[in-house]
Formats: sequence, structure tokens, C-alpha cells
Amino acid sequence: MTKNEKIDILMATYNGEKYLEEQIDSIINQTYRNWNLLIRDDGSEDETLKIIENYEKKDNRIKSIKDNKGNLGIVKNFEELLKSSNSELIMFSDQDDIWIENKLEKYIEITNSLGKKQFLIHSDAILCDINKNILKKTFISKRALKTGLENIFFNYFVQGATVLITKELKEFILPFPDEVYLHDRYIHLMTELFFERIFINESLLYYRQHANNQVGATNTLKELLNKRYFDERDYKLIKKLYNKYNGILKEEKRNLIRKYFKILDVKSSKLRRFLELKKSDINMSFKKQISLLIKG
Repeated sequence: MTKNEKIDILMATYNGEKYLEEQIDSIINQTYRNWNLLIRDDGSEDETLKIIENYEKKDNRIKSIKDNKGNLGIVKNFEELLKSSNSELIMFSDQDDIWIENKLEKYIEITNSLGKKQFLIHSDAILCDINKNILKKTFISKRALKTGLENIFFNYFVQGATVLITKELKEFILPFPDEVYLHDRYIHLMTELFFERIFINESLLYYRQHANNQVGATNTLKELLNKRYFDERDYKLIKKLYNKYNGILKEEKRNLIRKYFKILDVKSSKLRRFLELKKSDINMSFKKQISLLIKG
């Protein structure tokens, strides 16, 4: 990567009038200034479009992506934004967070130190309420510090609003399979399967918690025990990727995915699946292990 590379920041909006200005302002106020902000609105019925139009007039780095595709939902919205990006570096933005002013600078320092062209960088975040009062200074599990496919099957620690990817990685993951239910989860899985993930162990944005979050931060034992230890949608996505890329996956990764399938084989007893987990190198939290044994 060359110094001062332009970054395309992709923002998917929908009825975001309440917090949108504060988020765009936090991008405009970044210490690193070589960026474009590409916004695709998903059919907002509030003042979101008007806010975007006003910012377009004030800053020529801010561009609205217009098409006739209507309301696509957040996953397809981000897929369309990815198709619209031409920069070598690409980042994702929520419509309601607040970026710390040196966030882009931190990321560009790392990209400039890498000789590779296919990687994902992500960071931690500060949890805050709607008024930016800090609830927790970190959001991402320290599991993010560990590399390896065995660490991710039952752990979600790549937050879309913190992600930077390269153009070459983007081109490999497009188009999205129908099984993609969270764009960041899909990109994370593809990165662990084929590329490199780098974690910045520092909180570089305020992740605002409110009733409309796509993915919230609560994850209590009671909540975990009220659902299965795995997400059926995630299983279907991993199965799709395994079947599609089986021929080019490294053998150790194929073996790990096969072990994962055994742990999720509901035709086997809960105890047998638990023993399969213990025999494997696959990481599962204690809470989810309890959920496996109780709910199966």
C-alpha cells in the first residue's frame, strides 16, 4: 500500500435523521482527510435524504449513490455500496456511531506497514448510550487477539463499523451468496478462510446503544440459555462457503470445518456433540457450552 491512499467509506442509511449528522461530522473531522463517503439510502421516510443532500453540497467528498432498486435491507445495501467503490481501501460506517478523530489515521498507519493486498483490519469500540455517556470502554472480546479459524465458529468479534478491507479482498467476496445474513460476519469468515485479519486493540469509535441497533451489545447468560448455542443462519452460511470453496481450502481448514459440522449434528446426542467439541481445537465460550448441554 502507498502512503495517503484514498479510502472509500461506505454508509448504509435508513431513517437515520436522529444521529446521522453527528456521525457524518465525526468523519469530516478526521485527522486523515483523503477519503470519500459513499452513502446509499434504503428508502428513508424521515429527513435522512435531506440531511445527506445538505452534506453533499458542503463537502464534495460526500456522495449519494442513487438507483431504482428500492429498499434492499442492510446486507444488500452494503453489497451495492461495495459495488460502487473503486478505491484500494474500503471502510464501513453505521449511521449512528461517532468516530474518534484519529480513527482513519490509525488504520492508514497499519496499511502503510503491510506489503500485502488482501487483508481486513478492525478495532475495538466504546459502548455508549444515546447521549454518548460511556457504558463500557471496550466492546470486542479479547478473543479477537487470537488468530485462527478455530477461534471464530462460535465467536463474533468483527464489528462492521470498525472494518477496513482492501479492493482485492472486496473483489473476491462479491457477489454475496444468498445465505449472507450479516455483511460483517460474511466478510470476517471469508477473511479467516483465505486472507489475514489484523486487530487494533484500541477503541476508535463510540458505538451508540439504542432500540434500533441492528446488533446490540447485551449477551446475558439467561439470553444465551433461551436460544441454541449456534445460529442456524451462520451454520447455513458456513456450509455454503465450505461447499463452494472446498477445492481451494487448505486441508487443516477443511478438517476444522468438518469438526464444526459434527458439533452441530443434531442427529447426535448432546453429550456426543459436547465430547466432539472437547476433542477438537474449536473455541466455544463456557456459556455456550452450557447452552449446548441444556438446550442442545
